[in-house]
Parts: sequence; C-alpha cells; structure tokens
Amino acid sequence: MILAAVVFLLAGLQAVLRMYDGLDGGAGGIIVALIAAVIYLAIAYGLWKGNKIAWILVVIGGALAVLSIFSGDWLSFATGIVLLVLLLLPQSRQWFNRA
Repeated sequence: MILAAVVFLLAGLQAVLRMYDGLDGGAGGIIVALIAAVIYLAIAYGLWKGNKIAWILVVIGGALAVLSIFSGDWLSFATGIVLLVLLLLPQSRQWFNRA
C-alpha cells in the first residue's frame, strides 16, 4: 500500500503543478494549488493507513483518470491504470478490509 500512496502522491504533485500552470499563477492559483495539495496529501496518508474511504476515492479517481485517454492525456491515463491495478490486487483489498 505504500507504493500506491507514493504513486498517488506523485500523481497529486503532477496535478497540482498542472493546475498552478493552468491558472497562470497569481494568488488564486496558489490557493487552489495548495488546497489540491492538501487533499492529495490527505488521501495519500489515508491510503498508507488503510482508510477505506481513501481507497474508494482513489478507485473512483483512478477510473476517471482512465477516461482521460479520450482527451489525449497519456500520463493521467497511465497513472489511473497503475492506481487501479495496485488498489484492486487481493493483497491491497485485504489491507483495506482489515480492522
């Protein structure tokens, strides 16, 4: 699960950097990028700790990222595939079903 948390953290960093660039910087861009960074960090931490809600959010986000192939965004598509594979493995499902 640590690998999934690291992949999600890197995907989040990539998304935050893209968001900041797309908003042309400025105070609003910085605030939105910081909020996104906090959300990504919280989800990565939840994955690391085995939080079921974090798992659900990432599976939904991974499925949406896979759909990004239609817009030509190969990096998001690949990240979505990796996250889905990592989180749907039997060992991963067992990690989140414990407790």
